[in-house]
Order: sequence, then structure tokens, then C-alpha cells
Amino acid sequence: RPMPMLLYIYLRGLYCRFQKPIFFWTDKTTRAQLGITQNTLSSARLDLQERGLLTFKSGIGRTSSEYTMLGSILLPVLRVSKTDTQTRRFKARKSVNNCDTYNTIKERLKNKVGFEIFKGISEEDKAFLKNRGLYD
Repeated sequence: RPMPMLLYIYLRGLYCRFQKPIFFWTDKTTRAQLGITQNTLSSARLDLQERGLLTFKSGIGRTSSEYTMLGSILLPVLRVSKTDTQTRRFKARKSVNNCDTYNTIKERLKNKVGFEIFKGISEEDKAFLKNRGLYD
């Protein structure tokens, strides 16, 4: 079925955006961006959870749903920066002249996911995907 795959690609994009395997996102936004109903969203999430690709806790009312992306070959590897974000904040507060955008861009480039991840998949990975029903 195409809807669980579409939802997984959408959630994979959020996973890359937030750089965390656990994140919160509203059902209303998901439905609006994908153009689906709540029943379709619910069944697609259950399908992905049964296949072992993610777990979720549905939000109630205005509360966002919690998604946990489980380790899979379909997810890119997130790189953790060497310096803690809190340390960077304190360094920035010490001096007004520390507004160097070149260093900020350099840090972002270090944390980017490289193209080597998307070169293709091995036979083991193909077999894994066939077992999950995601590869023809």
C-alpha cells in the first residue's frame, strides 16, 4: 500500500530535520501536508508500527503525537557535533565579536549527512526490506 510508504518518507524527513530519533509532530499538520484523513493516518501509522519501523503515541486534542524512529537501514545516520550546544552558547555570550557566520556555516556542513549513504543498498539490506514488505 502506498500510504504507509508516503507517511514513512514524510516522517523520515522530520527525523532528518530534528536530528533526533524521538520527536513530536501534530496530526493536523501531517494531515494537511499529506492531504489525508485521520483514519488514513491512523491506519498508516499502525501499519508502520506492525512492520517495526517506528513506534508512536497518538496525541490527544492539541497535544502533538510522539514518534520514535526505530533503527533501520532506511534512516540516515545522524552525526552528533563535537561541542555541546550549551558550551557554544556560553562562548557566544562572552564576546560580542564572536558573531562569525563562517564558523557557523562550517559547523552546519560538518553535521550534514553525506551522499555516501545514498549510493545504494547491499543484498543483505534488500533481503531485510523484502522481509518487511518494503522492497519488490
